[in-house]
Amino acid sequence: MEVVWKEETKIKRDKIIENLPQFHRTIAEQLIKQKSEELAKKRNSQEVEDKDLITAFFQEVPPAFKGMLQRLLTQLNVDYSQYVDQGKTEE
Repeated sequence: MEVVWKEETKIKRDKIIENLPQFHRTIAEQLIKQKSEELAKKRNSQEVEDKDLITAFFQEVPPAFKGMLQRLLTQLNVDYSQYVDQGKTEE
């Protein structure tokens, strides 16, 4: 099953990635794309949605950087609170 990205989710992904430190961008882009698509498939969906993207970021970002990720998402007006419960993400 091929997974596609909702256009608004893809735009959010690109915005978040471009605001990461440059030396993290390439690996983050690969990891987040892969994990987001995996999460969509797990939901039996053919489309990556915001919940997949945000959950992927919180699952893949090392614990030491989660505070930075939260600040970045807040600065970009990305509401992550509905997908993250006190630092834990949906599995």
